[in-house]
Amino acid sequence: MKKFVIILIFSGLIIFSTQQLVFGEIEGDEERVKAVTEASEMYKREIIEEDAEVDPDKIEVDPKIKLKESKLKKKLITEEELDEITLRSVWRYVDKQFNLDKNLKIESMKGLLRDTGRVYDPIVNKYKVATIQIEIIKYHDEESLQNYWNNEKESNLEFMFENSYLVGSPIKNTKCFFNYVTNGAITICKTNQYVIQSIIFDKYQEHFKYTKSKIGSEKLELNQYEITTKITETILKKLQTKDTNYDYELYKILKSNREMKEIENHGIEQYQKEKKQRENAKKDKNKSLGIEKDKKYGIQKFSCIKDEFGLITISGQFNNNHIKKDKVNFEIVFFDFGKNIIFKNNANLLEIEEYETKRFLGNLKIDKNFATCTIKLNN
Repeated sequence: MKKFVIILIFSGLIIFSTQQLVFGEIEGDEERVKAVTEASEMYKREIIEEDAEVDPDKIEVDPKIKLKESKLKKKLITEEELDEITLRSVWRYVDKQFNLDKNLKIESMKGLLRDTGRVYDPIVNKYKVATIQIEIIKYHDEESLQNYWNNEKESNLEFMFENSYLVGSPIKNTKCFFNYVTNGAITICKTNQYVIQSIIFDKYQEHFKYTKSKIGSEKLELNQYEITTKITETILKKLQTKDTNYDYELYKILKSNREMKEIENHGIEQYQKEKKQRENAKKDKNKSLGIEKDKKYGIQKFSCIKDEFGLITISGQFNNNHIKKDKVNFEIVFFDFGKNIIFKNNANLLEIEEYETKRFLGNLKIDKNFATCTIKLNN
């Protein structure tokens, strides 16, 4: 009996211990679950179900969105078109970007061109690489354009027109201007819907000489080789209606802003009269000094110089006689060391006044073994 009681007590102790162990495990699991839940709450991210509907009005959109494609991209001048209007194939795109400002309803297409005729050298030739920046802006109204220009360019477009060197209107409802500094030039044309801007940075003036004065007999005059006017003209024609053939050359249309303001102030007849008087006074002075007798007419100071990069620079001047000429055409012939002709090129000088001296400059790259060149007048 005593033995039975001892066994019964021992069995009770075992059962009690087993229950305590189970409760302990349950209590430990609950603590672990609680700890894991708290930790997961710290890193929990809100996930939208795939089937959930999203209200488009509640989606925030950046007002300036960069898009992959735009109709303005097709209006940029192509590399093939650039090859046609330059003496040599040098300009290639390195970047194109389209931007949309929804608040101002402004579209902007930008392109950056680089002179591939020059090799980038971080030590020697870092600053010799010429570049061209092109931008086409499509705007909704004048106020939006003004706000956009003030914010993005930090300048005033109308002020730029007022203080430009040359201005002109190639077609109705379109005005253009050209301006320059020693490191480059800018041409802008503005229509009722678009602004086309072309800027060249050319520190060493390999593509055009921008060092001349804006007044006097040695003032800078545009020709068909000034690249910013040719690019702007090409894009402007693309933006016009397809059924109209606009046949004009922008560089011929652009006139002195100073003279245009004089015409506005005094009238065309008075301006032409005063201009004629100034020209006659200049001729009389030249004759009294005997300049016409001593001056050599025709092509003078002609040279063809090849640099270490294989680029040939052609330069010279044409001294006109007493007869005004609308155009002077001349031919340049290039020879190798065996005196064989390797290339020919024709060029024109336009609208040359009596006794005027007009300089010319051009660049050409020939892969063949160049030695020298000659020039002759065709008329």
